[in-house]
Amino acid sequence: MVDKIRFKLYIFVLFQLCCSTPVNIHEQDNINLFYSSLSVCDCYKSAMSVLSNLIEYNDQIYKDLFLELRMNCLTKYGTQLFIPSYCNYPDSLQNLQDSLYYLGIDING
Repeated sequence: MVDKIRFKLYIFVLFQLCCSTPVNIHEQDNINLFYSSLSVCDCYKSAMSVLSNLIEYNDQIYKDLFLELRMNCLTKYGTQLFIPSYCNYPDSLQNLQDSLYYLGIDING
């Protein structure tokens, strides 16, 4: 008797799974985001990544990430962030920030 009930329950569940209305699942966009503050180079690369994603998606999370990254990097490396090097280009970062201001995106708060 118990086996008969289990079998009926199994058939019922299987029927429900097979005949239910399918749910459309939208794939998330592949977002390339680099975020690290372990070195001046990582700070630059992270800032460029976060700000580029902010231009593309204009989402508050990227503003928050940038504010956190800026605080962490300035605290750790200070004026080193403003000295051009093989992996740090402050002028290109400034150009990206200018583009954000031009688009009406305020990254200061």
